[in-house]
Amino acid sequence: TLYVDPKTLPVGPFLAYDRDGRLASTIYMVPVEDIQAQKKLDDLKTAGGKVDHVDMYFNAGHPGVEKPHYHVVLWHIAEADEARVAK
Repeated sequence: TLYVDPKTLPVGPFLAYDRDGRLASTIYMVPVEDIQAQKKLDDLKTAGGKVDHVDMYFNAGHPGVEKPHYHVVLWHIAEADEARVAK
């Protein structure tokens, strides 16, 4: 489940929980134009818990964030446990 606070659109942070209600990741959706403008991304806040690893991938846009952007995913769980979130 992904929780979005409309006031933080388009960048976030957004909170992703697994099926058991545990926080799995904090997600930022950074517009491509911000990456191209070489804007600094620092001090990214998380909802709590240590960050285990980070993924970053392109998204062409989707409902809620229509412009092309990158997802920056701060995982709070081990990489081996990601499958339980996506199922």
